[in-house]
Amino acid sequence: MVNEKLGLIEIKSLVEAYEEIAAGKMQDVRTAVLTAREFLQGLAEVFGEVKFNYKTSRIVKKGQTVAVWISANAGLYGDVVGKSFELFADYLAKNRAEVVVVGRLGTKMMADRLPKVLYNYYDLEDDRVEAEDLVLIMRYLLQYQKIVVFYGQFKSLVNQVPVATSVSGDEIYQPSSAEASEGQARHQYLFEPKIADVLEFFEGQMLTTMFEQTVHESQLAKFASRLMSLDTAVDNINKKVGQLNQAGVRLKHRLDGRKQLSRIAGMSLWS
Repeated sequence: MVNEKLGLIEIKSLVEAYEEIAAGKMQDVRTAVLTAREFLQGLAEVFGEVKFNYKTSRIVKKGQTVAVWISANAGLYGDVVGKSFELFADYLAKNRAEVVVVGRLGTKMMADRLPKVLYNYYDLEDDRVEAEDLVLIMRYLLQYQKIVVFYGQFKSLVNQVPVATSVSGDEIYQPSSAEASEGQARHQYLFEPKIADVLEFFEGQMLTTMFEQTVHESQLAKFASRLMSLDTAVDNINKKVGQLNQAGVRLKHRLDGRKQLSRIAGMSLWS
């Protein structure tokens, strides 16, 4: 019992160290991610309006849609990775798309859950984004008309949710049926330079920025989820240590009771 208690205390110290690291990393990216989120959401809406005004890009595309799942390279990220996978798998079941998986943990989940699905794999670090890795991924993604990214998004410290974002501007701007019946006049704009040049800029530059934002969003959600998981682990360890302490007290009481009975029995023999 003593050895078990000491082992739990050592594990608790290790978990608390990981918890402190996760908290530090979350704070490092939280402000930047939340600040950029609102700006890039507005930028995505502008991108959608540009695509609405110019349906056909002059850039030659390889295919229609690619679905990208940003998983993780390691565990201890709570359930946010699994939840984003469920959303990703549901989309693949209902839509035809090429598949890209980011993160080594994702390859294991694909093998277990979607073994027949073919996909391209790319590696990104869980705590940073290397420029050369991002360029490699974007070189492939830019071949597609529509890019849908699945990842976990930070809402609060205790709430991280799976989301799907079309970083290519599709499905961001959709007129209602009433507006559509009136034609596109109320949604048309004058562009300078030409709309084709504006769209090419968005597809070549801003799309990369918006995809990078989804990667940072995923990192923030994973760090927050890890922090909550580790905090839960510390609570469970404390409960177990408390149970061991109570068991130790009960054992001591039983031993003291036996000693007392032995003394009483000895006194009876001599009386």
